[in-house]
Amino acid sequence: MKKLKLSSFFFTPIIVMTLMITSCKDSEKKTITTQSNAFAGTWVAKDFSDNMIVNKGIETVKNGVTEITIPKKITDSISFLNEDLESAKYSATIKNDTLINHLDETNIQKAIIKNGNLILLPLDDRYHSQEYTKADASLVKKAKDANVSVFRILINKTLSDNTYTNGSSKNKIKFSEDGNVAGLANFKNYYISVNGDAANIENMTAINFTTVDRSSKNLGIEFKKDIVNLYDLILLTKSGEKPYYKKGKLLYSLMAI
Repeated sequence: MKKLKLSSFFFTPIIVMTLMITSCKDSEKKTITTQSNAFAGTWVAKDFSDNMIVNKGIETVKNGVTEITIPKKITDSISFLNEDLESAKYSATIKNDTLINHLDETNIQKAIIKNGNLILLPLDDRYHSQEYTKADASLVKKAKDANVSVFRILINKTLSDNTYTNGSSKNKIKFSEDGNVAGLANFKNYYISVNGDAANIENMTAINFTTVDRSSKNLGIEFKKDIVNLYDLILLTKSGEKPYYKKGKLLYSLMAI
């Protein structure tokens, strides 16, 4: 009986220690999962989403990242879309409620969650922190279905949120979030250029239309209250040079109805 009691005495702490270790591991797993889920999602620069139309056109954030996509599995790459719509992917880790982006072997950039928004901390004293709001699930799904970025859906919503007429015509014109257009001339698809990623126009945002016969037409676009104006473009550069345009005559004045 003494032997049995002695064995029980020695085994009891071992069982307790095992339970403690298991509990710690489970707690650690829960912590990591919670942290990963807090960061997971698509985040859009608040400066952009709050003020998409500037000076009658559309511009992305200056010297920064416009959109960040963080997967549920933090071991997967994080995608960054910069102000020039160039994408890049980086590996990341989470430590003490901080997301650490490994830009290269020596440089990192940190991010935290504050008041429900993601704060991308500055790389050094030359920069400032940037705030990002999380895109809702329906917006992310629309982007995934259209095979575009959430950023692109937000840009298209500047047109798709309304139905238009042109001048005295009663014909309804409708733009979709995935880049289709109906009721305007023989145009079938559209693409709003941001920061000169397609056509570059002097002091103006460009919009490219694809027609039903697959030809292409670049126009200038201006956003006003309840009105969207589309202008012809005048080429300023020579053949062989990167095209640069200026605003020409007004072609279409679309009134929101």
